[in-house]
Amino acid sequence: MTILARKYIQFNELVIDNYEMLQSADLSGSFKTSTAEYSFGHGSYTVFKSRQHFSTEQSLSLSLKLDTRKLDCGQKKIYKDYVLMNLMSAGKLWAIEGEQLLWTNAFVKDFSETYVLDRNSVSIDIDLVLYEGIWHKADPRKVFLQPYSACNFAECLDIKEVDECQDCCVSCVKPMKEPCVKCLCECDFLNAENSLCELKKEIAAKFYSQCGDSYKIIYNCEAGKKIWGEEKLLGHKICKEDVCKNIIAGQFYSDTTIDSENVTVTLIGSFKDPIITINGNAMQILGDYNGKLTLTTNGEIYYLEDECCSEVFIDINNLVIPEGNTFGYLVHQGTNGVIVETHDCCEMTCVYIKVDRISI
Repeated sequence: MTILARKYIQFNELVIDNYEMLQSADLSGSFKTSTAEYSFGHGSYTVFKSRQHFSTEQSLSLSLKLDTRKLDCGQKKIYKDYVLMNLMSAGKLWAIEGEQLLWTNAFVKDFSETYVLDRNSVSIDIDLVLYEGIWHKADPRKVFLQPYSACNFAECLDIKEVDECQDCCVSCVKPMKEPCVKCLCECDFLNAENSLCELKKEIAAKFYSQCGDSYKIIYNCEAGKKIWGEEKLLGHKICKEDVCKNIIAGQFYSDTTIDSENVTVTLIGSFKDPIITINGNAMQILGDYNGKLTLTTNGEIYYLEDECCSEVFIDINNLVIPEGNTFGYLVHQGTNGVIVETHDCCEMTCVYIKVDRISI
């Protein structure tokens, strides 16, 4: 059975574990719409400038219970410091919704601590600002899941209890036999078996569990590129059906909930003044190219002719908007169309479309 509720599971390095740590959550947001009442007539006047409303920043209130009974004695004294250190920095907030992993950028605006003399727990209420106003659907090839137990949260942290009354110095502390740094603790899990690609069917049962261990989320682009290869990270791939024709045409499906303007287009092959059309809107890149040509969502163009060379930045003046078209591309949920006029001769060429899939 699919669960539709959104559960918040990690902020920065702080894993919101399954030991009843998340007591309550309240997400609120709004849309950028306004009305003006008609002076003489029914109703109000409003203007809709796009097919979908734009979202304002969102607010999220979380009530967290820090229960030390899940920890061993040596970790209890540093647990609250660890939690506060994560709350004091802006970063990624992660959530699970059904089988979909989501993330957004956030920071803590307000916090409060309930005064209850309980030797085993303390409650902290936090108010986060989700300033983008949207959530991103996680790229399964860049996200890795490390089995997480609350009992060993401090295993790779440079946090320890220090007795200020002892006459000692930092150099007096005996070094660890095997220095444990973040990379050593995480890198073993940066492989295909622990990627979201492989574990996506299991994560719902783990994250929605009311007790027991879960996963720590590790986001690492470079590891994804090393494991899957750069081509797999470029997005939907469409190639010529006929090498001797100078056109690429095809369709791709996107599950973005909100129409996404964050679209990166990569051309690989031989091109002369290519015209790229997505869902009826066209842009042209002037010049002769034989290699890898990338058009980013903000209009930057990069060209790589040979893997041994460095990427070259192409002047923005080479980007031409044909009459009747606009800058940028818009991808919607469902089937989207792509046409690339390559103006080349008898060369196999392909286009890759990378879409930032977003929701609210």
